[in-house]
Amino acid sequence: LQLLNSAGIQIDDYPSATGNRRPTTNLAGVMIKVIRPQDMPLQVANGNFDLAITGRDWLFEHLYRFPSSPIAELLDLKFGKVKIVAVVSKDLSVTDSYSLRRLSTERPVPFRVASEYVNIADKYARDNHLGLYRVIPTWGASEAFLPEDADLLIENTQTGRTLARHNLRILDTLFESTACLIGSTGRVFSSTKSEGIKSIIETLRAAVEDI
Repeated sequence: LQLLNSAGIQIDDYPSATGNRRPTTNLAGVMIKVIRPQDMPLQVANGNFDLAITGRDWLFEHLYRFPSSPIAELLDLKFGKVKIVAVVSKDLSVTDSYSLRRLSTERPVPFRVASEYVNIADKYARDNHLGLYRVIPTWGASEAFLPEDADLLIENTQTGRTLARHNLRILDTLFESTACLIGSTGRVFSSTKSEGIKSIIETLRAAVEDI
């Protein structure tokens, strides 16, 4: 919201005390809807939204499942920074992805990978050749799954302190995620709408550069 204000984009009734999901704005002809960031990429891909703000983590989560999805990051908004990391229990005798691979392939049972990011987790397991594995979807409090209910956790973190408090250790960093503006790569807009979209992007770009 601070970035939007800096860009001169006014959003009224957000955050809303009444749970309003359709705040108004001073941008002529623009309608806004507030949904979860993990739902934004699919809405843009389906043509329901022209632009959306989400996290790069949720954009990748979508693209790893739908590689040909017609969406892309248009602008890094440079806030909400987190790292997406691979995490193990401190009691597990692995030090890197190589030793993790060796451990997973030596086990007679599937290696358990827990995450809210099921597609990112699946890609990490495949890219690192973890042998027989299964991804366990989680919906919050994921750090509690290790070590009894999962062997590896794919999680986001800012400082790593919460993970450390749960006797967990970061084994690998997959990528860094920040908030980003996403849009369609496959839709054809009218010249009026195209100019409006371009204007919003450039207005936000100028605000980001001033931070």
